[in-house]
Amino acid sequence: MSFNSQFKLIFGETFQTEGFRYCSKLNVFVKMLNEDLMAFFGVKTAPAWNKGAKGFFLTAGIISTYHSSIDKKSILYAGQDLNSFLPRNEARVSFEYTEDTMEEIISATALYVKERLMPIFNRVYDLDSFIDFLKEYSINKLRACDTFEGESLVLIKTDNHDDFQTYFQQHLDELYAQIDAGNVGDGYTKEMAYDDLFHGIIESIVYSRDKVYSDKSLYNEALEEAERRKSENMKKLYSYQILKS
Repeated sequence: MSFNSQFKLIFGETFQTEGFRYCSKLNVFVKMLNEDLMAFFGVKTAPAWNKGAKGFFLTAGIISTYHSSIDKKSILYAGQDLNSFLPRNEARVSFEYTEDTMEEIISATALYVKERLMPIFNRVYDLDSFIDFLKEYSINKLRACDTFEGESLVLIKTDNHDDFQTYFQQHLDELYAQIDAGNVGDGYTKEMAYDDLFHGIIESIVYSRDKVYSDKSLYNEALEEAERRKSENMKKLYSYQILKS
């Protein structure tokens, strides 16, 4: 049995009780968390460290029906390496197998993913908790709300008015500590760090979102675009047989 066939079989059995099933159209395992949110994970090949072995890594994420499209391309964009979901003080993981160890490694990987990933997915049950998820694991997807990029429209759909100051200060303190410890590139100053974070968080998320709120025409356009996307993506989810009538 090939690696992909073995992966689908073992992960299918392991995650069936969690409500996940394989979607051939997207080439990932999927689960609708509610009518707006879909969790997913899949596998990709990767270089192996050991001679004679083959490597792979897991990607996972959550995508909303307010994304520009739910298709293979957007799943690639939304998916993140499993390591990005692990605590910072925990060792990074990689997966390798030989023909003799393939089934054993895939089975062990499935249990590892279930233990690490399911508690994170289970914390996401509506758009507000989805925003919390993105803040922790993929903040960049909330940027450029005024041009409807990424997942930024969920900010408008939830009437979000978070100033992101707590998030900004926390990450600024962490970056300053890294600079003090000499763990960043030479010449990178605290002033540069402040400017980078201010642009990446306050300007790109807060100011961009508030620009939509302050412009009635743009606000209405954002709501219309959100509903258009949801309608189109729901049709796709039915065509992928993720949703059934």
